[in-house]
Amino acid sequence: MHVFQPVDPVDIEQGAYTFDGTKFLVTAGSGGKVNTTTAKWGGAGFLWNKRVVYIFLRGGRYTSELLDESGEFSLSFLNQQEFRGAFKYLEAVSGRAEDKIAGARLTVNYDDGIPFIDEADNVITAKVLYKKEFREDGFVDKSLVDEFEKNGEYHIVYVGEIKKIMIR
Repeated sequence: MHVFQPVDPVDIEQGAYTFDGTKFLVTAGSGGKVNTTTAKWGGAGFLWNKRVVYIFLRGGRYTSELLDESGEFSLSFLNQQEFRGAFKYLEAVSGRAEDKIAGARLTVNYDDGIPFIDEADNVITAKVLYKKEFREDGFVDKSLVDEFEKNGEYHIVYVGEIKKIMIR
């Protein structure tokens, strides 16, 4: 008889990029405009016979608007300590009001037309397959609404087919 041993989920989440509550940047562009936003929620998996990433952005974000227009996005994973000032700046400023990527002293690069942050250690580019806004009636655990979906500003889940993974 074999005995199962417990495994800490952190042990299987380690790799070139991780979705463990650590901030990363979601970047999209359309019509010559590019914007990025910070995110903490996401993951990678296998869905519809495709390798996918899924991310969650608040509705009304400028990056979401550009992502919806282009149908493509990138995830850029940067060193949290080295770029903590850039993350703070990106969280405080709207891309509608100014070029916040330049203001954060970051550089946009492109892979097959998809913008990404060049200072990243790891980048994933993806094509949107699915998008859906959360609604209160979908929550089984209603406490999550009060804690994470405040003021009726719900997150949108995006599922994207991975086009490329780039690692420095």
